[in-house]
Amino acid sequence: MWLAAPLAFEEVDRLVYLKAALSETLRLYPSVPEDSKYVMANDVLPDGTFVPAGSSITYSIYSAGRMKSVWGEDCLDFRPERWLSPDGKRFEPHDSFKFVAFNAGPRVCLGKDLAYLQMKSIAAAVLLRYRLTVAPGHRIEQKMSLTLFMKNGLRMNVQDRDLSSIATELSPSQPDVVAPAPVAEVVVATC
Repeated sequence: MWLAAPLAFEEVDRLVYLKAALSETLRLYPSVPEDSKYVMANDVLPDGTFVPAGSSITYSIYSAGRMKSVWGEDCLDFRPERWLSPDGKRFEPHDSFKFVAFNAGPRVCLGKDLAYLQMKSIAAAVLLRYRLTVAPGHRIEQKMSLTLFMKNGLRMNVQDRDLSSIATELSPSQPDVVAPAPVAEVVVATC
């Protein structure tokens, strides 16, 4: 049954627009909003600023994802298309020194690919089965900390997504496809 099983790796890998949407989310709302580096030896930053050995430099990943000089005039807009090829068929990553949500250079996060795989798998599984809306009256407010999170959580209304019409459309071309079970049963079966 096509809805009961998790997506295969190859299926998740083909979700390029979802990866673009997740990257755009991390650009605007990085899970770690700032980072610090320790200076081992005297150095000079690209703008000419002298940095003495033994000092620490803290930079804002949150701010870097919102800079007009880096991301353009639409830097505050949520636009996943900025991560896609012109034909929209391929994910095109930005330079890791521009998109620093996973760090950059030799310090890039070793778990980056696994993090994308997990985010895409979970998002695809949830969005395939449910419609999500913010609960009426819920105030969305970020809280800066070591990690970026919602001050009051994120209260959502969750409704089953009706997939019967899609199952019907798939059935003639794929006779082995079985109509999905009610969502409550699927959730229990996949937990």
